[in-house]
Amino acid sequence: MNIKLKPMKLFHSIILFLIPAIYFLFIAYIIIPFFNNKLFIHPALSWFIGGIFVFLPLFITALVLVYFDHKTFDFKFVLARLRIKRITKKDFFYILFGLILIFMFTGFIMFISKIFNIYFKIPLIKTNPPFMEFDPLTGYERYYLIIWLFMFFFNIVGEEILWRGYILPRQELEHRNFSWVINSILWLVFHACFGAGLIILLIPIIIVLPYIAYKTKNTLNGIIIHALLNGPMFIMIALGIIK
Repeated sequence: MNIKLKPMKLFHSIILFLIPAIYFLFIAYIIIPFFNNKLFIHPALSWFIGGIFVFLPLFITALVLVYFDHKTFDFKFVLARLRIKRITKKDFFYILFGLILIFMFTGFIMFISKIFNIYFKIPLIKTNPPFMEFDPLTGYERYYLIIWLFMFFFNIVGEEILWRGYILPRQELEHRNFSWVINSILWLVFHACFGAGLIILLIPIIIVLPYIAYKTKNTLNGIIIHALLNGPMFIMIALGIIK
């Protein structure tokens, strides 16, 4: 399917990442603490609801922008425009290789953090920002994971169809081979509310995932990598299987 796209200027890219980043900060440090301290909602549930407030708008924004550009909601067209395609053998290789790279370099960063902690007394990198901290879910609290499933879907799919599905193809027309680098840097900005330590830990995925989306021209690869890295690990932490 031949789809005509307009190049996206750097200023427009910055706006499309910066506004959600500021909104994420607002949700993380104003709304979620309000849920916790004023409404006495469980911290996990506060994050799940707050996360929906953050990521559902990203999902909607991607679809609305596609409609504004092309004046259609045709399902096949939208999938093609957002570069959501079937997985090929090449895609499978990139997914596997990407996951291995991310795990390796994330482990290396955690190892370096441990060394710095032992020899220089520098605090270990925290794996959760304050607004995501909660004790393992027990008993009926585990039903909160139903809400998490909705948040998780819009987190992964919302981010990927906006950042890599809608924005990246237009960045490629403007910035060519550097488009994925710009996409990575701006995606890092979106995570500003996580704090410097956790952002350092996220650098491998922030670099590798946009590069794979750029090389394969398939947003589904990013969705799969993002989901496999975020989902299983979070479930194990939430249930107290790992700390």
